[in-house]
Amino acid sequence: MTMLWVWLAVILVAVLFEINSPIQLVSIWAALGGVVSLILYLCNVDLSIQIVVFFAVTFLLILLTRPLARKMTKFKKVPTNADMNIGKSGKVTKIVDEEMGIFRVRVENDDWSATTEEQKILPVGTMVAVLRIEGVKLIVEPVRKEVPAAVH
Repeated sequence: MTMLWVWLAVILVAVLFEINSPIQLVSIWAALGGVVSLILYLCNVDLSIQIVVFFAVTFLLILLTRPLARKMTKFKKVPTNADMNIGKSGKVTKIVDEEMGIFRVRVENDDWSATTEEQKILPVGTMVAVLRIEGVKLIVEPVRKEVPAAVH
């Protein structure tokens, strides 16, 4: 009778983990392996066989269905109008938080919150290039201006 509760707990924990996981299809295979092992328990199959079947079914289901499940749940990123700012130049207009490395940048006619990859503060007036957008913040790097060679 103890194994009845063990298999029910395995199934319940796997299902609850699946429901609460931000990543889809993580533990559903263990729940299905638990169901098969529970059926074997109800048919009075030896415990060692129940355990082996649990791991075998779980592993086989992962092996056979995971690639298909990943393909079905993979979503293509849809570019937004904000993505059009990637690669553009802007200018640092204001320091917001020196500790966090956050400042304001003007790109064309839009004002953005920004930071660098190292979260360093760039001085006001620094020209920057937009590398990417993370949430509502631009990730930028300072633009290195080429110094013209002196004319002799």
